[in-house]
Amino acid sequence: MRKMFTHAVIAAILVLTAHFNLSVLHAQSPVSAVFQSRITGLNAPMEVHTAPGDMTRLFIVEKAGVIRIWNGTSLLSTPFLNISSLVADNDERGLLSMAFHPQYQSNGFFFVYYNSNAGNLTISRYQVSSNANVANGTANPAAPLLSIPKPFENHNGGHIQFKPEGGVNYLYVATGDGGSANDPNNNSQDLNSRLGKLIRINADNTSPTPEIMGWGLRNPFRWSFDRLTGDLWIGDVGQGAREEVHFRAAGAARANYGWPCWEGTRDNSASAPSGLNCDTVDNVAVQPIFDYLNPPCCGTSVIGGYVYRGSAFPQFQGYYMVADYFDGRVWFIKSNGSGGWTVSPPQTGLQANISSFSEAYNGDSLFATSLASNTVYKIAPAVVTPVSLISFSGINSFGYNDLKWTTVYEDNIVRYVVEFSTDGRNYSEAGIVESVNRADQHTYVFRHNIMSTGKLFYRLRIMELDGTFNYSPTIALGSKEKTGIEVFPTIITSGLVNINAASPVERIEIINTSGQRVLSKAMNNVTGYFQISLPSMPKGVYYMQATGRDFHQTEKIVVQ
Repeated sequence: MRKMFTHAVIAAILVLTAHFNLSVLHAQSPVSAVFQSRITGLNAPMEVHTAPGDMTRLFIVEKAGVIRIWNGTSLLSTPFLNISSLVADNDERGLLSMAFHPQYQSNGFFFVYYNSNAGNLTISRYQVSSNANVANGTANPAAPLLSIPKPFENHNGGHIQFKPEGGVNYLYVATGDGGSANDPNNNSQDLNSRLGKLIRINADNTSPTPEIMGWGLRNPFRWSFDRLTGDLWIGDVGQGAREEVHFRAAGAARANYGWPCWEGTRDNSASAPSGLNCDTVDNVAVQPIFDYLNPPCCGTSVIGGYVYRGSAFPQFQGYYMVADYFDGRVWFIKSNGSGGWTVSPPQTGLQANISSFSEAYNGDSLFATSLASNTVYKIAPAVVTPVSLISFSGINSFGYNDLKWTTVYEDNIVRYVVEFSTDGRNYSEAGIVESVNRADQHTYVFRHNIMSTGKLFYRLRIMELDGTFNYSPTIALGSKEKTGIEVFPTIITSGLVNINAASPVERIEIINTSGQRVLSKAMNNVTGYFQISLPSMPKGVYYMQATGRDFHQTEKIVVQ
């Protein structure tokens, strides 16, 4: 991946381009994301996973050969898996991915993808012990299910994922071409080589026969299946000119993705290895649905993501998220309904050196990992509506819940539909409040008559005149489980900080890195969603401290 893990890179402007016959439109994005720092203090995090049937823990893959568990509050001191003695983690190599068996709840199997000490691309199977937080056999695994020698240190691919088909638990892996420039050994087009390929194996067979499902790949570091449709999305890292994203519909025939004759939509045949007839490749190679130019100063690397199919964030539904490793810019891609694709302009706000996007096993939550900050970020939609919602809160009482929200600007808002949920996923309508469409500050109130002793989630569906809508942040009432605040975004460009407080906040303070207090604001025990306007502050790192009766929480923010 052009020494992705070791080179410092100067940020540069990317020029978006698309092959003309792909009907790609670059339009104003209807969605926008915020990236909330969730877990810090890691060592080169590569991926995040949740186990089947368990949404309480996060399994974090670290490059050096360790899988750690976040229990919702802290990182457990004992690793779930430690195979660092088996893993070569220099340059682009390391423990790159893991995947839970679809029947993990009953058999306890999971799989890891790493470079062995000899450099081989390796897939091994492990099993959880009687302690759900520790795996068996960390030092002495069973024989690898797959071991592929490779000639160079770079271009390892990097992701494994299950896709059950026809009653068989198939495990897929996409491998890199083996390394060096322009695939000098012609591995990618050679069907006798397992490098530069999309491969599937029967994970329940202890001696599986690998099947080649695609070839002509350079370094498909991050790729995924659409959990709803089964469609394949591949982010394939380019040579030095273009980065590309490939789409292949579920059920389509095996495909040749063109490398090294093609680098995205750029003809690379003049640099292909001697003896390779690129004319024959041209006749069959599939084009990417999206590629972009590398800036002239330095290499970049595409990081493929997932198509969101969860229920927590309707704004993301059906969108594929993809980023660039070196500067963290993010694009959203979605079918335009006519056989083409709509690609958003790149969005900022995500830390550089992004090593992965990840999704929870149920698809509801999205995460990103950064090697620069050694942090796991949770991804959520930004609130982008023709209304400035500055607070949303509620009071839990026996027999009813009183909700209140305040706006300072409304434009063509028709009504607010109040929705509630007992699980945070499935929502029902509680009532409607008509908009007054005022340009100045206005406070709305709504009483929900309901007998409930448990936690209830509320959100506002903000309806516009043309029938479109957006959702407010979600607040929870009746919960004694969670305290503290969520701050988003943590990289501030607008002078406003969004806060969602599960417990009453008495005071917000902002302190600079010299320990000087630049803001101190009494909050009068506010809960729910609200905004803080920042004073004029120089660019840099600050610490936001929120204090309540039962908690004291500090979040790092960056003012740009």
